[in-house]
Amino acid sequence: MIQIYFNRIKSLVDGYASASFVVDSTLNFETRPGEQGYVTGELLFVDGSRLHFREFLDGEDTIIEKLMYTYHYQNALNDLIFRYDNALHRPRLASPEHKHSADGVQLVPAPALEDVLLEVMAYQVQQL
Repeated sequence: MIQIYFNRIKSLVDGYASASFVVDSTLNFETRPGEQGYVTGELLFVDGSRLHFREFLDGEDTIIEKLMYTYHYQNALNDLIFRYDNALHRPRLASPEHKHSADGVQLVPAPALEDVLLEVMAYQVQQL
């Protein structure tokens, strides 16, 4: 199950990496015991912004569960544009799944990487 998910992520990132607005991309996959996996990656865009992402996954059941994730998008000056993660906060949030942005912290469900990439593309278009 994890390998199927890894293949899907590779195909998705490779599709974006071939676009003219992406300068470089990296992907790393690590299979772990018990049908678990870890994926990390980064995309560098022509404006110097970057998307860093990590997912720690459990695929023992028929559905892949994201045990840990972060999708961190920053501009060329390394200033945060947005970040989705499920890290614990102090004070505690009502849900571990949330988004950081200039507007503060919002409780939102865990996005798929594809949704994050679409949000990055929308941001890129706004900057033109």
